[in-house]
Amino acid sequence: MNDDILIVQLRDCFTAGYTFPQFCIDNNIKKPLFVAVDERRADFIWEIYVQFKYDLRMDAQFAFIGRGIPPINFSVAGILGELEIKNLVEFNLNQFDKIIFLTIGRLNVPMDKIIYLDQLTNYFISRTYVEIPLLHFLKQHKDIKLILTSFPAPSDYKGGNELNDQLYDIKDLREMLDSENIDNIETPFAKFGYTNSEIREILRPWKMKINPDKSAYLEDDDNPLVRIENGRRRTANQPEKFINRIYFVGASHHLGAGAPFDKTIASYLQKMLNDNNLPYRVENEAQYFWPRFIQHTFYNLEHLSPQSGDIFFAWFGNLRTTTLPFFDISRAFDGYDYREIFAFKNHVNEIGFKILAEKFFQLLVQNNFFKNTKIEYSTPPLPPHRYGIPRENSAQVARNFDNKELDEHKQKLREKRLKIGCIVMNANPFTLGHEHLVEYAAARVHKLFIMVVSEDKSEFSFDDRFEMVKRGTEKFPNVEVLPSGQFVISQKTFEGYFNKENLQDVQVDSSQDVEIFASEIAPSLGVNIRFVGEEPEDTVTKTYNENMRNILPRYDIDFCEIPRREIDGEVISAKTVRAALKAGDLDKLKKLVPVTTFDYLREKYFPK
Repeated sequence: MNDDILIVQLRDCFTAGYTFPQFCIDNNIKKPLFVAVDERRADFIWEIYVQFKYDLRMDAQFAFIGRGIPPINFSVAGILGELEIKNLVEFNLNQFDKIIFLTIGRLNVPMDKIIYLDQLTNYFISRTYVEIPLLHFLKQHKDIKLILTSFPAPSDYKGGNELNDQLYDIKDLREMLDSENIDNIETPFAKFGYTNSEIREILRPWKMKINPDKSAYLEDDDNPLVRIENGRRRTANQPEKFINRIYFVGASHHLGAGAPFDKTIASYLQKMLNDNNLPYRVENEAQYFWPRFIQHTFYNLEHLSPQSGDIFFAWFGNLRTTTLPFFDISRAFDGYDYREIFAFKNHVNEIGFKILAEKFFQLLVQNNFFKNTKIEYSTPPLPPHRYGIPRENSAQVARNFDNKELDEHKQKLREKRLKIGCIVMNANPFTLGHEHLVEYAAARVHKLFIMVVSEDKSEFSFDDRFEMVKRGTEKFPNVEVLPSGQFVISQKTFEGYFNKENLQDVQVDSSQDVEIFASEIAPSLGVNIRFVGEEPEDTVTKTYNENMRNILPRYDIDFCEIPRREIDGEVISAKTVRAALKAGDLDKLKKLVPVTTFDYLREKYFPK
C-alpha cells in the first residue's frame, strides 16, 4: 500500500484519539525509537513528538537513517521545547525495546525488535476503526452478540499464491464481458450454467449512494440474480415470523460478490436455519464500498435497532482485536479442492459461500448461540482528552508535587471566584419551563451563557429558536445568548440526541459531548457551573444529565439540576407546545410559553 495512504490512515486514528504513546503502553514498549528515512517523514515525526510531549507517561527518541539532520526548524520555544533528532548511527539500537520504521527500510537488528509502518497501521486501524467503535455499539445495544470474522485467502493454501496470480481481477473480467465477443469468452463461472450476459450482471459494479449522514447503501436493482432492495442485497427464503435476527456486516465477501443473491453466505445460512426450525431472520447489511467501508459501516449501524438476542457477524478485512470474539475460518476449505472455489482474485464462488455458511452454522450451534448464551464484552474507553491522553497524564494539568494544604487553599480560593454559568438548550420552542430555568440560574451567577443548539434537526429552525431565546431572555441583564456550534450537542458529539424518540429503550452514550464541553468549551468562557432542568420522562436526556453529574466535577465544574416547572399538574414540555401549535390551540399555547414566544409564533403561524 502507498506509504502516504498509510500515514493518512494513521492520522485518522490520531483524530479518533489513539496515539503512538498509547500504542507503546498497550504493547509494553518502554523505550521506543522512531526512525524515518527521508525528509517527507519529517512533518510526521513532528506530529509524533507532539503526542509524546503532551503525554507524560513515557518518552521516545527520534532518528533519521543514513543521512544528516533535515534542514527543518522544529523549535517551538516556550511551548513544547525543541525536538532533537539524531542520525541513526548515533544510537545503540540494543537499548531500545522497539525500533519503529515510518517507511520500509533495512536494519541489522533482530526482526522482533522492528515494527514497520504497515504493521503499525493495521494495529491502529484494528483498534481505532474497529474495536473501540464496536465496543461503544455493544454498550448501546445490550445483550446482542457480535463476532468478528475472517475470510479464507488463496495464500492460506499451498500453491494458492500461484493460483491467485493466474486468476482474473474483477475489473479484467468486467472489461472482457463488456467486449463485443462476450459469447466466446470462457470464465470461471461457466460451470454453474450461467450465460456470460448473466455473469456480467452479477459482476458489474453496483452503484453506491452516500447519504448526508455518511451512511451508504447500494442503489436498488431488480435484476433476478442481483436483487438489491431498499439499499441492501436480498436474502433468499427469509421467514415472515421470527424471534431474532442475524446480521452480516462488512464488504464484498459478506455481500456475496460474484454470486447470485440466493447463493450468498446469508442466503445459504437462512436455508439451514429454516431447515432446522430455528426462528431467525438473516439480514445482509454488507455493502460494496472501498476503501472507507469500515467508516461507512458504522454510520449504517446507527440506523439499525437490534433487539436482545440478535447476532452480528462483522468482517473488516480479517482484522481482529483482543477484546472481541473472533471466528477464524481461514482453513474453511481444508479437505476441498480450493482451485474449484476461488473464482477471481481473492474471491470465492457460490461453492465457497455454501461451505462458509456451513461453518457459520456450526459456530452458532456449537457455542449455544441459539440458547441465549451471553458474551461479556469489555467496557469501551471514555472519549479521549487532547491527543488521546487521559487528563491526569496530560502535561496541561501536570504538577510536580502533591500538597494537601495547597489543595485546601485552592478550594477556598475557588469559593471566591465569580460564578459563570451555562445552559445548553434546544428551545424547540422556548417555553415557560425554559424561562423558569433561566430565571433560576441567572439569579445565582454573575454571568450566564445560554447556548442554543445550532444543528438544524428540529421542527423549528435554528434561526427561529435563537430569536425566541433572545427575546425571552432580554429582561435578564447578565444573560448572553450564543450558538452552540459544532461541539456542543451536535451531530459530531451527540448524534443520538437528534433521534431521541427512537432511542428511548437504548443506552445512548453522551459522554463524549460532556467531555468536550468540560475540557474545551467551558474553559474558553470561564464557565464553572452548568444548569439543567430535571428530566422525568425522556431517557436519553436523563442519561445525558447523569453523565454531566458524573463528569463535570472532574473538571472543577459544578452541576445544578432543578425541578421542571408545572402548570395544572403537568410538566411543561416543548413537545406539548408543538402539539398545541399544530392543533391551533392558542389558549393552551398562551399558558405554556412566555409572551415573547407567543407573539413570535402568532406572527409566524397566525398572521392577521
